Amino acid sequence: MKHIFLAVALLFSSHFARSAPIGAVVQSSHYDSARQVITFNLLNTSHKDISAYSMLVLVTHPDGTIGTWEYGGDFLPYMIATGGGAFAPGATFTVDVPVGQQEVQTASATVDVIVYADDTADVRNEQVFASITSARKGRMVGLQKANEILQAALADPNDPHPSITVAAKLKALAKQYETNPPKGYENAGLGLLDAATNISNAPKSPTGRSDKEDAYLQALIKRHQEHIALMLPHTQLTKGVQP
Repeated sequence: MKHIFLAVALLFSSHFARSAPIGAVVQSSHYDSARQVITFNLLNTSHKDISAYSMLVLVTHPDGTIGTWEYGGDFLPYMIATGGGAFAPGATFTVDVPVGQQEVQTASATVDVIVYADDTADVRNEQVFASITSARKGRMVGLQKANEILQAALADPNDPHPSITVAAKLKALAKQYETNPPKGYENAGLGLLDAATNISNAPKSPTGRSDKEDAYLQALIKRHQEHIALMLPHTQLTKGVQP
Protein backbone atom coordinates (compact mmCIF):
# COMPACT_ATOMS: atom_id res chain seq x y z
CA MET A 1 0.00 0.00 0.00
CA LYS A 2 1.36 3.41 -0.98
CA HIS A 3 0.46 6.70 0.58
CA ILE A 4 1.62 10.24 0.83
CA PHE A 5 3.22 11.21 4.14
CA LEU A 6 2.28 14.32 6.07
CA ALA A 7 4.65 15.71 8.68
CA VAL A 8 3.65 18.71 10.79
CA ALA A 9 5.66 19.95 13.78
CA LEU A 10 3.48 20.65 16.82
CA LEU A 11 3.94 21.26 20.54
CA PHE A 12 2.91 18.28 22.64
CA SER A 13 -0.42 18.46 24.43
CA SER A 14 -1.12 16.00 27.24
CA HIS A 15 -4.74 15.99 26.10
CA PHE A 16 -3.84 13.82 23.10
CA ALA A 17 -2.16 11.22 25.27
CA ARG A 18 -5.24 10.94 27.48
CA SER A 19 -7.75 10.78 24.63
CA ALA A 20 -9.60 7.53 24.10
CA PRO A 21 -8.59 5.61 20.96
CA ILE A 22 -10.47 6.51 17.81
CA GLY A 23 -10.67 4.57 14.51
CA ALA A 24 -7.18 3.09 14.79
CA VAL A 25 -4.73 2.32 17.56
CA VAL A 26 -0.98 1.84 17.79
CA GLN A 27 -0.43 -1.79 18.75
CA SER A 28 3.33 -1.79 19.12
CA SER A 29 6.52 0.05 18.28
CA HIS A 30 10.17 -0.79 17.69
CA TYR A 31 13.22 1.45 17.47
CA ASP A 32 15.87 0.45 14.95
CA SER A 33 19.04 2.39 15.77
CA ALA A 34 20.82 1.19 12.64
CA ARG A 35 18.11 2.52 10.33
CA GLN A 36 17.29 5.46 12.64
CA VAL A 37 13.56 4.80 12.43
CA ILE A 38 10.77 3.87 14.81
CA THR A 39 8.36 1.31 13.40
CA PHE A 40 4.77 1.64 14.60
CA ASN A 41 2.15 -1.01 13.92
CA LEU A 42 -1.34 0.45 13.50
CA LEU A 43 -4.57 -1.53 13.74
CA ASN A 44 -7.82 -0.38 12.11
CA THR A 45 -10.30 -0.94 14.95
CA SER A 46 -13.23 0.58 13.08
CA HIS A 47 -15.69 -1.09 10.73
CA LYS A 48 -14.80 1.27 7.85
CA ASP A 49 -11.97 1.70 5.37
CA ILE A 50 -9.50 4.39 6.41
CA SER A 51 -8.26 6.82 3.75
CA ALA A 52 -5.96 8.96 5.92
CA TYR A 53 -4.51 9.03 9.41
CA SER A 54 -2.25 11.05 11.65
CA MET A 55 -0.64 10.29 14.98
CA LEU A 56 1.22 12.24 17.61
CA VAL A 57 4.67 10.73 18.14
CA LEU A 58 6.40 11.16 21.51
CA VAL A 59 10.10 10.29 21.83
CA THR A 60 12.34 10.53 24.89
CA HIS A 61 16.12 10.59 24.55
CA PRO A 62 18.77 9.30 26.99
CA ASP A 63 19.67 12.87 27.98
CA GLY A 64 16.09 13.45 29.14
CA THR A 65 14.97 15.64 26.26
CA ILE A 66 11.60 14.99 24.63
CA GLY A 67 10.62 15.29 20.99
CA THR A 68 7.07 15.39 19.66
CA TRP A 69 5.65 15.74 16.18
CA GLU A 70 2.72 14.71 14.00
CA TYR A 71 3.24 11.98 11.44
CA GLY A 72 0.71 10.42 9.12
CA GLY A 73 -0.35 9.70 5.59
CA ASP A 74 -3.11 9.98 3.04
CA PHE A 75 -3.96 6.94 0.91
CA LEU A 76 -6.42 8.87 -1.29
CA PRO A 77 -4.13 9.55 -4.30
CA TYR A 78 -3.32 5.84 -4.51
CA MET A 79 -6.99 4.93 -4.03
CA ILE A 80 -8.02 7.25 -6.87
CA ALA A 81 -5.29 5.96 -9.18
CA THR A 82 -5.89 2.25 -8.55
CA GLY A 83 -9.49 1.96 -7.33
CA GLY A 84 -8.31 0.42 -4.05
CA GLY A 85 -5.61 0.73 -1.44
CA ALA A 86 -7.52 1.91 1.62
CA PHE A 87 -6.61 0.76 5.14
CA ALA A 88 -9.25 -1.95 5.66
CA PRO A 89 -11.16 -2.77 8.89
CA GLY A 90 -9.21 -5.19 11.08
CA ALA A 91 -6.04 -4.76 9.03
CA THR A 92 -2.67 -3.68 10.35
CA PHE A 93 -0.37 -1.14 8.75
CA THR A 94 3.32 -0.61 9.42
CA VAL A 95 4.64 2.94 9.59
CA ASP A 96 8.35 3.75 9.65
CA VAL A 97 9.00 7.14 11.28
CA PRO A 98 12.49 8.59 10.76
CA VAL A 99 14.00 10.04 13.94
CA GLY A 100 17.47 11.21 12.90
CA GLN A 101 20.77 10.58 14.60
CA GLN A 102 19.80 11.28 18.22
CA GLU A 103 19.44 8.07 20.23
CA VAL A 104 15.92 7.07 21.31
CA GLN A 105 15.19 5.72 24.78
CA THR A 106 11.42 5.30 24.56
CA ALA A 107 8.81 6.01 21.90
CA SER A 108 5.04 6.06 21.74
CA ALA A 109 2.34 7.39 19.45
CA THR A 110 -1.35 8.25 19.75
CA VAL A 111 -3.66 8.35 16.75
CA ASP A 112 -5.46 11.70 16.74
CA VAL A 113 -6.99 12.00 13.26
CA ILE A 114 -8.66 9.33 11.17
CA VAL A 115 -10.37 10.01 7.84
CA TYR A 116 -12.61 7.28 6.48
CA ALA A 117 -13.30 6.37 2.87
CA ASP A 118 -16.96 7.34 3.40
CA ASP A 119 -15.76 10.96 3.96
CA THR A 120 -16.33 11.05 7.71
CA ALA A 121 -13.53 11.70 10.16
CA ASP A 122 -12.60 11.24 13.81
CA VAL A 123 -10.78 14.40 14.83
CA ARG A 124 -8.78 15.16 17.96
CA ASN A 125 -6.37 17.54 16.23
CA GLU A 126 -8.04 20.30 14.24
CA GLN A 127 -4.79 21.62 12.77
CA VAL A 128 -3.82 18.31 11.22
CA PHE A 129 -7.37 17.67 10.01
CA ALA A 130 -7.33 21.05 8.26
CA SER A 131 -3.94 20.19 6.73
CA ILE A 132 -5.23 16.91 5.29
CA THR A 133 -8.29 18.63 3.82
CA SER A 134 -6.21 21.47 2.41
CA ALA A 135 -3.73 19.06 0.80
CA ARG A 136 -6.55 17.14 -0.87
CA LYS A 137 -8.13 20.32 -2.22
CA GLY A 138 -4.72 21.53 -3.37
CA ARG A 139 -4.01 18.35 -5.31
CA MET A 140 -7.40 18.64 -7.03
CA VAL A 141 -6.88 22.32 -7.88
CA GLY A 142 -3.43 21.48 -9.23
CA LEU A 143 -4.92 19.00 -11.67
CA GLN A 144 -7.51 21.57 -12.74
CA LYS A 145 -4.75 24.10 -13.42
CA ALA A 146 -2.75 21.49 -15.31
CA ASN A 147 -5.73 20.79 -17.58
CA GLU A 148 -6.16 24.49 -18.25
CA ILE A 149 -2.53 24.85 -19.35
CA LEU A 150 -2.65 21.61 -21.35
CA GLN A 151 -5.70 22.70 -23.30
CA ALA A 152 -4.08 26.04 -24.15
CA ALA A 153 -0.91 24.33 -25.39
CA LEU A 154 -2.84 21.83 -27.50
CA ALA A 155 -4.77 24.70 -29.10
CA ASP A 156 -1.51 26.31 -30.26
CA PRO A 157 -0.58 24.82 -33.67
CA ASN A 158 2.88 26.39 -33.46
CA ASP A 159 3.91 24.53 -30.31
CA PRO A 160 6.35 21.83 -31.49
CA HIS A 161 5.94 19.73 -28.32
CA PRO A 162 3.03 20.65 -26.01
CA SER A 163 4.16 18.01 -23.51
CA ILE A 164 7.55 19.64 -23.05
CA THR A 165 6.05 23.13 -22.86
CA VAL A 166 3.40 22.20 -20.29
CA ALA A 167 5.63 20.05 -18.08
CA ALA A 168 8.09 22.92 -17.77
CA LYS A 169 5.32 25.41 -16.95
CA LEU A 170 3.81 23.15 -14.30
CA LYS A 171 7.16 22.57 -12.58
CA ALA A 172 7.80 26.32 -12.52
CA LEU A 173 4.34 26.98 -11.11
CA ALA A 174 4.78 24.33 -8.43
CA LYS A 175 8.01 26.01 -7.33
CA GLN A 176 6.31 29.41 -7.32
CA TYR A 177 3.37 28.11 -5.28
CA GLU A 178 5.74 26.79 -2.62
CA THR A 179 6.62 30.33 -1.59
CA ASN A 180 3.85 32.55 -2.91
CA PRO A 181 0.66 30.72 -3.89
CA PRO A 182 -2.27 32.83 -5.06
CA LYS A 183 -5.47 32.50 -3.04
CA GLY A 184 -7.13 29.18 -3.74
CA TYR A 185 -3.91 27.52 -4.91
CA GLU A 186 -2.39 26.72 -1.53
CA ASN A 187 -1.01 23.15 -1.62
CA ALA A 188 -1.62 22.88 -5.38
CA GLY A 189 1.99 21.92 -6.00
CA LEU A 190 1.45 18.16 -5.60
CA GLY A 191 -1.24 18.11 -8.27
CA LEU A 192 0.93 20.17 -10.61
CA LEU A 193 3.93 17.89 -10.14
CA ASP A 194 1.84 14.74 -10.57
CA ALA A 195 0.53 16.11 -13.85
CA ALA A 196 4.00 17.21 -14.97
CA THR A 197 5.36 13.70 -14.44
CA ASN A 198 2.59 12.10 -16.48
CA ILE A 199 2.83 14.74 -19.21
CA SER A 200 6.58 14.17 -19.51
CA ASN A 201 5.85 10.56 -20.47
CA ALA A 202 4.02 11.61 -23.64
CA PRO A 203 5.43 10.02 -26.83
CA LYS A 204 7.55 12.54 -28.73
CA SER A 205 8.66 12.34 -32.31
CA PRO A 206 12.16 13.64 -33.12
CA THR A 207 10.64 15.37 -36.16
CA GLY A 208 8.24 17.44 -34.05
CA ARG A 209 4.66 17.33 -32.85
CA SER A 210 2.72 14.19 -33.66
CA ASP A 211 -0.84 12.86 -33.47
CA LYS A 212 0.38 10.34 -30.89
CA GLU A 213 1.59 13.10 -28.58
CA ASP A 214 -1.66 15.04 -28.94
CA ALA A 215 -3.78 11.92 -28.38
CA TYR A 216 -1.82 11.05 -25.23
CA LEU A 217 -2.34 14.55 -23.81
CA GLN A 218 -6.04 14.59 -24.69
CA ALA A 219 -6.46 11.26 -22.90
CA LEU A 220 -4.57 12.67 -19.92
CA ILE A 221 -6.93 15.64 -19.73
CA LYS A 222 -9.85 13.22 -19.58
CA ARG A 223 -8.14 11.15 -16.89
CA HIS A 224 -7.48 14.29 -14.84
CA GLN A 225 -11.16 15.22 -15.12
CA GLU A 226 -12.14 11.77 -13.87
CA HIS A 227 -9.73 12.00 -10.94
CA ILE A 228 -10.98 15.49 -10.04
CA ALA A 229 -14.57 14.20 -9.95
CA LEU A 230 -13.52 11.26 -7.75
CA MET A 231 -11.48 13.45 -5.40
CA LEU A 232 -14.10 16.16 -4.86
CA PRO A 233 -16.29 14.25 -2.35
CA HIS A 234 -13.19 13.38 -0.34
CA THR A 235 -12.47 17.07 0.24
CA GLN A 236 -15.87 17.58 1.89
CA LEU A 237 -15.46 15.75 5.18
CA THR A 238 -17.86 15.38 8.09
CA LYS A 239 -16.34 15.23 11.56
CA GLY A 240 -17.44 12.62 14.05
CA VAL A 241 -15.35 12.08 17.20
CA GLN A 242 -13.96 15.37 18.49
CA PRO A 243 -12.35 16.53 21.76
